[in-house]
Amino acid sequence: MKGQIMFSFIILAISLAVSTVLNSDEIHVADSHGPISIMGDHMHKKGEVMLSYRFGQMKMQNIANGTKKIDINSVMSSPNGASNNSGNYMNSPISMKMNMHMFGAMYAPLDNLTLMIMSSYQEKVMTQQRMPMVGGSRFKVNSSGIGDTRISSLINLFDNEMAKTNIGIGLSLPTGSINERDATPTSKDSRLGYSMQNGTGTYDLIFFLNNINKIGKVRIGEQFFFKKAASGNNSKNYRYGDVFDLNIWSSFRWIDNVSSSIKINYSYQKKMNGSDNEMNPRMSPAMDSYNKGNNKINVGFGINFINTSKILKNHRLGIEGIFPIYQNYRGLQMQETYRFIIGWQYAL
Repeated sequence: MKGQIMFSFIILAISLAVSTVLNSDEIHVADSHGPISIMGDHMHKKGEVMLSYRFGQMKMQNIANGTKKIDINSVMSSPNGASNNSGNYMNSPISMKMNMHMFGAMYAPLDNLTLMIMSSYQEKVMTQQRMPMVGGSRFKVNSSGIGDTRISSLINLFDNEMAKTNIGIGLSLPTGSINERDATPTSKDSRLGYSMQNGTGTYDLIFFLNNINKIGKVRIGEQFFFKKAASGNNSKNYRYGDVFDLNIWSSFRWIDNVSSSIKINYSYQKKMNGSDNEMNPRMSPAMDSYNKGNNKINVGFGINFINTSKILKNHRLGIEGIFPIYQNYRGLQMQETYRFIIGWQYAL
């Protein structure tokens, strides 16, 4: 993790060094944007461009059945939902870590319209353990590559000194691979589980609604997000379930340059439809399409800093840690431990 954070700071430093002075005559304050994990929460003035980079890390470990944590041996003796409850899993996930480099750009052709594009590069590693009858050894699988790309437009509905409301409509393009493979104890070229793939393989409709209220140095914001696969099953014969996501956050601006935030996030994903025929669901819960879908509540703590000096005017740095307070999974899935996000934003 230290190496990834250092890499992120290097990218931020390079970006600051090569940037020119902001053309806008407005000096933004630290809380003019929401927590760094919330994307598409604000709009821009006509002709303004914003570039962004975020580095995120997520760690998962421990297996849960619903809300109950279970041990590894229980996982490999649990009924296999995809085989009519008649089989056992041969392997069990132990932990998973994902690093994500997220790149974004926003452009406002009109005061009431902002266009946005976002993509990512993902790095994933999962540790699994084999069942006792084949030695119980542990092994790792890795995947990396470009994720899906989102294009969307933000449309202003209401904007005054006290409140701002806008809607977003967009499409997620299947630029991420769903054919990630790696060597395992049973094959030199095995298709990896669903969580180790880099994309959905489907064109997904996106809708989100933002509202922000300002009371002095306090801001209160809400974002509702919805995503639905619009193109049917992907080339591997499955599609992810609908995603509902709700963020409620509040920030306090200590001085113009610095603000802190707290966020409550509720996330719900429906079950998966179909399955990848090349994945053996008896092999691992990670390869069983039954084990998809969840209800989660997270809490996030963040800080935003903006530079108002003449040379580096309006460069923003945001940091946020996100931690689970409630997790309810469909079938057997790994629990989230934390998410960490650091990001840079610059408008010109």
